[in-house]
Amino acid sequence: MNPFLNELAKQLAGKWVSLLVAPGALFVASVTVGWRMRFGAWPGDERFVTELQQGRASGGQLAVAVLGALLLFAWAGLLAQGSGRAVHWLWLGQWPGRTGEALAGRRRRRWARAQERYERAYRQGQPDEALSHLAYRRNRIALAPPTRPTHMGDNIAALSIRVRIEYGLDLEYGWPRLWLVLPEETRTVLDESRDAFNRSAALAGWGVLYTFSGAVWWPLGLAGLGTLLTAVVRGRSAITNLAQLMESAVDLHGASLATSLGIPVPDGRLTPGIGREVTRSVRKGA
Repeated sequence: MNPFLNELAKQLAGKWVSLLVAPGALFVASVTVGWRMRFGAWPGDERFVTELQQGRASGGQLAVAVLGALLLFAWAGLLAQGSGRAVHWLWLGQWPGRTGEALAGRRRRRWARAQERYERAYRQGQPDEALSHLAYRRNRIALAPPTRPTHMGDNIAALSIRVRIEYGLDLEYGWPRLWLVLPEETRTVLDESRDAFNRSAALAGWGVLYTFSGAVWWPLGLAGLGTLLTAVVRGRSAITNLAQLMESAVDLHGASLATSLGIPVPDGRLTPGIGREVTRSVRKGA
């Protein structure tokens, strides 16, 4: 048991350093450099550095300085993680109140106009190239009628809508059960895709901190804006990939879910009738 606990402690310490202390140290160092370039040294800072260079700093002073620096680095990391969670929530568009509904309504109207143009072109018998272009413009808004104020949020919301229309399956209740019957390699790929999205949100959290640090030194603000832009691009790509993989998991393994619940699948394919029966089973009247 002791070797196991020691190894666990090493892994936790490594994660603590990689997730909090190392990026926190970079952030604190950047802000310190910016502060010095704009305002000069903090009071007493030069005195401590001089004592350190001359070897007159006591062991207690060094221990307090190191401990204080580590706590400051960890605090910066925790602050960035909190900002990343807020960004995650904003990206997925689960906003309460009128603002979220107003933005979602605006997206629905744009989508409806794009869908109307596509349907009109289809009725007129326009070439496939023109139809593909119109479908692409519609799908850039969302793959289904928007219900959330953000593009990333609608990627996940559209997944549930498309699965319900195609298979009659309520993914909110069906996904936890489906997860248990997925092959290990499929779950690994899904986990990696989800982690990529979470890392993008965490990167955006650091971008927020650096952007606000622009008040200390303007290059930090520019670095923060660049980090935010990179995080948004990565986040959109990651959430699109995750939604596609989740939909593919339903396509390929939905019949396995029905079979595991004791529901016959005569042709080995999930149909709307079977999907509705699965939904009734997993919802349990809820």
